[in-house]
Amino acid sequence: MRRGRGRAGLPRAPAGGRASARPRAGLVASPTPRLGRPVRVAPLSLRLARAVLVASLALVVLGPLACRGERAISTSAASSASSPAASLSAAPRPPSPRLTDPRWRLAAGDDPLERARLAEAEGATGLLAALEDGGDIALTALGALPYADDADLALAPLAERARAASGPSLTPLLEALLGIAGRPPRPREPLDPDGARAAAAALVELSGRRGLPAEQRALAISAARALAEKGLVDPRDIPADLDPAGPDAGSAGAQAPRP
Repeated sequence: MRRGRGRAGLPRAPAGGRASARPRAGLVASPTPRLGRPVRVAPLSLRLARAVLVASLALVVLGPLACRGERAISTSAASSASSPAASLSAAPRPPSPRLTDPRWRLAAGDDPLERARLAEAEGATGLLAALEDGGDIALTALGALPYADDADLALAPLAERARAASGPSLTPLLEALLGIAGRPPRPREPLDPDGARAAAAALVELSGRRGLPAEQRALAISAARALAEKGLVDPRDIPADLDPAGPDAGSAGAQAPRP
């Protein structure tokens, strides 16, 4: 009996029998040669790959933003930490107790006796410390320094201040230097010979500054010449361009106050 064929062209199973459970190998369709054999990816592996990709993108995009945020936080923290120190440094200084001291108030005038009393009480060290107060206290201290018994100790500090000063603040410093340098020699050993020589060199340098007013240069020249008389500087190094023409040119200049 001739077997019939089904819709797919396969032979039909004989009547009353079972179809074979094993498919015929020759009837399995092969994949298209261009595409190759299809490979299926497990769903779990695909999700893991996507998660890794998303995390990598987030790290690339958000990483610089996080760094900038940390820098901003650290900068703001540092500024907030330094602000108390800045406010403390900018705090106004309390008024000096010397402003209410009777000795300082009396010495602020032109009475040389009161200046001498203040100089005897404070000494050169105390008067130099008072320069930090500034204002009227500093002017009073400069006026009293030539009257101090140990005023030679103030020559070098005053000369350094004079070299750094400018404008009107230089004049009282030069006047104090001239007052100390022009004092008569004391019958004792010099208290600070090295400081006196350094002050003499500074005064020579100041006297040669052509940009200073003539009045200030005259003070520096006179103080340098007073120290030259004590052998602390060569008088030939002192400028003489401000000296008037005449026989007394070598002694021209401002006169030192005599305590």
